[in-house]
Amino acid sequence: RINFMRERIEKYYLKVLAGRKKGFSVWLFKALLWLLSLIYLCVIKIRSLLYRLRIFRARSVTAWVISVGNITLGGTGKTPVVERLASLLHARGRKVVIISRGYRRKTGPLFKRLKEKLRGAPTTRVVSDGHNILLNSRVAGDEPYMLAVNLEGVPILINRNRVKAAFYAIRRFKADTIILDDGFQYLDLKRDLDIVLIDATCPFGNAHLFPRGILREPLRSLARADLLLITKAVEGEQKELKESLHRLNQRAAVLECRHDPIYLYDVRTSLKTTLDYIKGTRGAVLVGIAHPEGFERMISELGVRIIYSRRFADHHFYSQQELIDIINKASRRGAEFLLTTEKDAVRFPRLPPGNLPVFSLRIRIESVAQGGDFDRELLQYLRQRKQ
Repeated sequence: RINFMRERIEKYYLKVLAGRKKGFSVWLFKALLWLLSLIYLCVIKIRSLLYRLRIFRARSVTAWVISVGNITLGGTGKTPVVERLASLLHARGRKVVIISRGYRRKTGPLFKRLKEKLRGAPTTRVVSDGHNILLNSRVAGDEPYMLAVNLEGVPILINRNRVKAAFYAIRRFKADTIILDDGFQYLDLKRDLDIVLIDATCPFGNAHLFPRGILREPLRSLARADLLLITKAVEGEQKELKESLHRLNQRAAVLECRHDPIYLYDVRTSLKTTLDYIKGTRGAVLVGIAHPEGFERMISELGVRIIYSRRFADHHFYSQQELIDIINKASRRGAEFLLTTEKDAVRFPRLPPGNLPVFSLRIRIESVAQGGDFDRELLQYLRQRKQ
């Protein structure tokens, strides 16, 4: 019941930000959000000042620290980028550990957590030791769990205190490279490289600061970035955005990448299927991500006629009955399959047997340049940074 109300409020809030709600009451709500955004801006400025005056100090560790983050709320494609970066460095002999805060994971009752803390339980949780997955998606969070499923040989840790997690990674896993998932705003840990992702389809939202908009910091904060990575890009269509980014940060390199679908994964059987399987078919789509429009557009471009679409709030955890109802509704409308994202699929409970196939879509990051190689582009930049 609480989750249902939270999601309704979140959906209404996003419609207000997108300008899809009108009326005097909406205007008043926007005015309140604007006032709150001024308070939020003051907090950001005070925090930044405290770091500049060295009243708050960033901690250093012996490992190379790379942050992958963004300046907006919602999905910019961080998880596929973190996965590709970790895989790339691991394949070249680096001892990589990924650290996440585990956003919206189920932490259990407050009393139980306090009791564990008093008993000296470690605050850093190991989602994967690089070989075995030790936590499920509810306890770990969907994104850390998805990384654990897709990455072999790369430990995944979660802790709100990323400094503690970094020292733990070095002590237990002998890490020489730490990747901070969603670390741009985390100033307590010094980093050697700040990668900031910009979604080409919605770079800065309505250009307002949270909660009036989706900006987590003023745009001038992009000056801290070392590499600006435009995600979901289309070749030749980002000229204006690139010029804007260069004005905000003249020293940072700017790379472009896109999300490429590569195969279908059967959620029930764990079998892989080629994309040709769904070309020219009628399908249903289920999504619980920040910007579902992009995923639905990608499915349409694969040759699927979407006859039923169900959207939930980002990070929604599905119940079995919820999924049964959605599968039955899709089947009644004539869908030949139900398709969802990888991130959604890890939040599914065990699916009962059924006639309607349920697939998740596996994607990877690729360069937008014709014949370009994303790994080569990224490695070339990383080598320059290490010199």
